[in-house]
Amino acid sequence: MTQALSGAAIAAVIAACWLLGRPRPKILRSTDASAVAALNRSQMELVLPRPTEEAGSAEAAAQGTSPMALPTAADQRGRRQLLAQLEHQFQQGGEPRRQALAVCNAWQHRDTLPLIRRGLRDSDQQVAALAAAAMAHFRGRSSAALQLGPQLAAAKPPRNVSRTR
Repeated sequence: MTQALSGAAIAAVIAACWLLGRPRPKILRSTDASAVAALNRSQMELVLPRPTEEAGSAEAAAQGTSPMALPTAADQRGRRQLLAQLEHQFQQGGEPRRQALAVCNAWQHRDTLPLIRRGLRDSDQQVAALAAAAMAHFRGRSSAALQLGPQLAAAKPPRNVSRTR
C-alpha cells in the first residue's frame, strides 16, 4: 500500500511541475536594433569599396590589356603564350596583377582557373574582387557533369537497394 501511495505522490509532483511549467523568458520590448544596424552600415561603407570605383578600375584594367586579341580554344600556342604573360603579370603584383585578372575575366577560359584561385586569396581587395568576378563564370555545374547527366540518370540502382532504404 505504501508503494502505491508513494507512486501516486511522485506522479502528482510530476503533474504539478508539468502544469506549472517553467517561467518563459520575456523579450525586452525596449530593445531597438536600428542604432546597431546604422553603425554596421557605416562601418561597412568604410571597408567595402564603392561600386562605381570598382567598376571603373575594372574597366580601366581591362582596357589596359584588351588591345591584344584573346586566343581561341583551338589555338594552343596562343593560349600558352597568353597564360605565360598573365603569370608574369601576376608575379609582378600591383596594377599588372589587376590587369591580368581583368584579362582572365574577359577571356573566361578554364586554363586561367589556377591564376583566379590565387587571386581569390590575394591581400589586395581589388584583386580579390576581380578574381571573384572572374570565378563567377565557373560557378555551378561543370561541363563534365552536364555531358554525363543523362548517363547517370539511366544507371540502375544496386541489387540490395531494399537494404539502403
